[in-house]
Amino acid sequence: MGDMSNTTLIGALLCLALSAGLAACAGAGGAPASWQKAGATDATVASDTAQCRTSSQQTAARLYPLGSSNPTLGGAGMVAAQQQANTDRSSAELQFFNDCMEGRGYTRPKS
Repeated sequence: MGDMSNTTLIGALLCLALSAGLAACAGAGGAPASWQKAGATDATVASDTAQCRTSSQQTAARLYPLGSSNPTLGGAGMVAAQQQANTDRSSAELQFFNDCMEGRGYTRPKS
């Protein structure tokens, strides 16, 4: 029974440490600066952001469609392949979004 309580305590401490780490990553220091464009109104920025987001999601989905992974190691391989496909799709989507906003003349202030 002593082993069980030590295992539970270690698990709780690891969970707490992970939570603290994630909270630190999500803090204001890690938040990207907002897009800026001289003369653009809030409505224009919102519209351009929405259009770039939609376009980037569609492009990334074409390049990395759901279920396009090719698992070779059974269940574990399928999960790993899907996670990699999701990561690739998310990275591509972010890059396409940034390219779209920059192509429309937006910049982000340096931190």
